[in-house]
Amino acid sequence: MASTIQAKDLTKDHPRSPYEELGGIPWLARLIDKVRALNAGTIGEYTPYPCGGDQNFIKTMGVDTDALKAEITSGKSDEQIAEWVKQHAQPGWEQRLVDYRKAQRSAVTGEMAGYLEGSKKELKAARPELDVSKADNWSRLICVEEGHALPA
Repeated sequence: MASTIQAKDLTKDHPRSPYEELGGIPWLARLIDKVRALNAGTIGEYTPYPCGGDQNFIKTMGVDTDALKAEITSGKSDEQIAEWVKQHAQPGWEQRLVDYRKAQRSAVTGEMAGYLEGSKKELKAARPELDVSKADNWSRLICVEEGHALPA
């Protein structure tokens, strides 16, 4: 099936927010944008699929990394991909998704908090106009960097 879906040019635009839900699933829309851009040669400086955030999402849903990429590459719509993810997710994905959403809105702690602070300092040095003070986890830091709205 030839794709008629236009890939985002991530050299000029950002993927969708980590919080944007597709079929009730956060992160998936962002992941799709990055895979499509990778396939189109417009990924820019983004870490190609599967980055750490993608891997966390894939682990949460319990889907196969290569199979998910193949579904996206096949040219299916966002909605078709979301349905595929639900159909191929490992049992218990609904509760894991609840936990994922909670983690996505919670501050990181321990060793990860140290890594986040380092990333915040780097971003602030590169883009001093940004307010990184509300970035208490990786998804929020992405939103601050890319100009996405922060969830309440």
